[in-house]
Amino acid sequence: MPVRHPPQNRVPPVARRRAPRVVRYDTPDEGFVRRWLRRIFCPPVLVALVLLTTFSLGVLGYYYWVFSERVDRLISGDIFTRSAGIYAAPKEIRVGPGLSIEVLVSQLRRAGYVERGQQADESRGRFKADAAASVEIEPGQSARVDGQLQFPRLRVTFNRGGKDVAGIAELGTNIKLENAPLEPEVISSVTGDQRQKRRVVSFQDLPPHLVKAITVTEDRGFFDHYGLNLRGILRALVRRYDADPNSPIARQGGSSITQQLVKNLLLSPEYSLRRKFAEAYMSIILETRLSKQEIFALYCNEAYLGQRGGFSINGFGEAAEAYFGKDVTALTLPESAFLAGIIRSPNRYNPYKHFETAVSRRNQVLDSMLDAKELSELDAARAKSTALKLAPAKGRLDSSEAPYFVDYVENQLADILADARTAEHLRIYTTIDMDLQRAAYAAVTKQLAALDKVFAKRFAPGTLQAALVAMNAETGEVVAMVGGRDYEKSQLNRATEALRQPGSVFKPFVYATALNTAYDPIPRVITPATVFVDEPKTFTFDNQEYAPGNFGDSYTNQPMTLRDAMVYSKNVITVDVAQEVGIGRVMNLAAKAGLPRPPRAFPAMALGTNEATPLQVTSAYTAFAARGTRVTPVAINRVTTGGGATIAAPATQKNDVLRPEVAYIMTSFMKDVVNRGTAARLRGRGFKFTNVAGKTGTSRDGWFAGYTPKLVCVVWVGFDDNAQLGLTGADSALPIWSDFMSAALTAHPAWQGDWQMPGNVQQVEIDPRTGMLPAAATDATNEYGDPLPPTKKRTELFIAGTAPTTAGRILGDEAEGEEMTEEDAAGLPDARPLDIPEEGFDEMRPDVRPPRTSAPRLEGRGVTQPDGSTRLMGTITLDIDPTTNFIAATTCPIIRSKSFAIGQEPRLYCGPEYHDGKTIFPSATRPRVVNP
Repeated sequence: MPVRHPPQNRVPPVARRRAPRVVRYDTPDEGFVRRWLRRIFCPPVLVALVLLTTFSLGVLGYYYWVFSERVDRLISGDIFTRSAGIYAAPKEIRVGPGLSIEVLVSQLRRAGYVERGQQADESRGRFKADAAASVEIEPGQSARVDGQLQFPRLRVTFNRGGKDVAGIAELGTNIKLENAPLEPEVISSVTGDQRQKRRVVSFQDLPPHLVKAITVTEDRGFFDHYGLNLRGILRALVRRYDADPNSPIARQGGSSITQQLVKNLLLSPEYSLRRKFAEAYMSIILETRLSKQEIFALYCNEAYLGQRGGFSINGFGEAAEAYFGKDVTALTLPESAFLAGIIRSPNRYNPYKHFETAVSRRNQVLDSMLDAKELSELDAARAKSTALKLAPAKGRLDSSEAPYFVDYVENQLADILADARTAEHLRIYTTIDMDLQRAAYAAVTKQLAALDKVFAKRFAPGTLQAALVAMNAETGEVVAMVGGRDYEKSQLNRATEALRQPGSVFKPFVYATALNTAYDPIPRVITPATVFVDEPKTFTFDNQEYAPGNFGDSYTNQPMTLRDAMVYSKNVITVDVAQEVGIGRVMNLAAKAGLPRPPRAFPAMALGTNEATPLQVTSAYTAFAARGTRVTPVAINRVTTGGGATIAAPATQKNDVLRPEVAYIMTSFMKDVVNRGTAARLRGRGFKFTNVAGKTGTSRDGWFAGYTPKLVCVVWVGFDDNAQLGLTGADSALPIWSDFMSAALTAHPAWQGDWQMPGNVQQVEIDPRTGMLPAAATDATNEYGDPLPPTKKRTELFIAGTAPTTAGRILGDEAEGEEMTEEDAAGLPDARPLDIPEEGFDEMRPDVRPPRTSAPRLEGRGVTQPDGSTRLMGTITLDIDPTTNFIAATTCPIIRSKSFAIGQEPRLYCGPEYHDGKTIFPSATRPRVVNP
């Protein structure tokens, strides 16, 4: 029977138990770390970390790319090129006296040679000096240019205790030589705007004790870490709170050597977190690019180690030379410790100013090396007891490194190189002879010291300045240059930049223009025997009067030949000559010789008022020394890469300024200046060389320009503010020239010699009172058998066809003469005029004047003066234009003959322009006085 269930609504209620209410649910404690990890690695934070990591990697990658590019660009080329620098001219050695074994070894060391067997880079030249008084020379890689060895391997033997060269032979072949070139010394690195001095070294050049001293002082773990010295960084942080600078922890640097190198080469010196980050990052990158030895060598070439004159000392190669006068390979342990110690503060530890502090710092470095077990106690004690022997202070670079010349060379590089910034990696072979450079500086220093005493009451010592330039007259090579007395105090190169009035040094160009009338008579031919009267005169220019005066306002009031006017530097006659030939022609000739061309010519320019630099004057004077050919200055012979491949080889530029015969006669004039003229005191100074020529110059400054057939030297003395010197060129500049040229001609006997007389120059005996042939004796004047004693006669030089052919006869009471012939007035009608540039002076110099109507006629006699001299007295008759009262020309409408007392006749020539209402400046000339 089925079970019957009661309906749902009839089910009886069931009693239910009420569940207990949970008030708190306790779980086990997870701990602080787990709890924070769970928070950190929650999805939002994980997303943020991923984004941050990605961004950081992107930033690091970006900076890696940026910093790698900068590092790679830095090391892609030569950071420092070992053989780069500015080289002096090669030194030539000859068999015979003049060179000792000590001097030769010193020259080799200055050229970068090291002794054979000494640890050094393989590319360096080596020498061996043995007890048998011989030196073997083996040039290095820097002796090769374009793959060819420019300097031979030599054995030089000496005698007389090593004082004279007994023989020169090639090593290997034993071929005997009379002379041979030596590799030149590096006189400077290319400094540019940074004004640094550096001698590049390699890691192999560094003595082991120098490497240890540097690493112990700056970065003990350098050879172990990868660019960052973490211990050093922590040590630097601690040191910030250490008050004792001499504590052991304070003796060590913070940044690694790699970091210091990166900061110096790639970053600015500012201190910031950004710069420190870049420094650290690039240090790590650099360590992956270069070896430890390469990085260390770069550091040793870049480190700043003090100041020398106006230049900073960079690198241990330069520092070894500056402080100890030796190559870095020859440094001793105490010297190495000193150099390593001054890295931190070179000025504070300057041994020339703070010697005791410098020695104390050296001893600290030795103690650090002992603590690091890089040195034994015995060696440390021995090094401490060793005196610090410094080289003589070289605050002035003038004699040792020719700084003014180096500046001039660097300026020339801008014209030679497409990018002058590359010059620091190039070899620049220059023309400077360092022996002559030292002689030039010594001569300048000696004379200025003497003159300082003269000006002691007017100026402070050191105010007076001087400049000297010496050039090879044939090649234009500048062999010596002094631009001032102290480069450290003033870098103004007065030899190349200071424009000053050359004074009478300019006069040879006036007289050379006069001699050119042999080929371009305007209106007559002027010869060395042409007579002028030394007396005061007034000239007219631009409707204004100009009255020059002789030096000291001294006049002889006597007839004087052109030669004597030059020899005794007569100002008035010089202006008279310039006016006769045309001041425009004079300035054209000077401009052709390289002197500055003024916008307009004035009569006073004949006396050297147009400014020029000593270098320009020197170049201009080569036209006299080199038989009429002017050469431009050459300071650089060749520019090569660090490997010796030629980049540029500037050529000497020459131009013909004078005919050889004119240059020869002008040289004879200036020989007389030295022998009996304004520079005669040169002989009183003991100057023994005979074949020299020169000219003094006195303006507000003192000048002397002199030369031999091979060497031209110009000296200037004055003040930078153009104050009046008050001394003649003979008193101020000549002594410097004398001392320098004595040294130069002694060192280079081939530069002495003499000039060969051209074939078209004639020698004729004349009477210097008349400029004509000596007169025959007469009863009235034949007291000694001849009216002119033989000692008064003179052999004069003439260009062929211009010599006098008649005699000037001085009688007792009358003078006989002949009229000037047409041939006399025209000079050499068949000769071609010298090609003179016409530009720039057309409005100032007259054209060739119209011919005169007739020659002047002279009536006079010689009158003995109280001083025993003879003066020409009488009258001269000229054809005059009465309208202008000038000497008449054939174009004048009215011509009359008129007599004048000698010396009072008109000097100016008339012309058509004075009759058509136009006004131009006439040629102020003097008629050709013929005294037959």
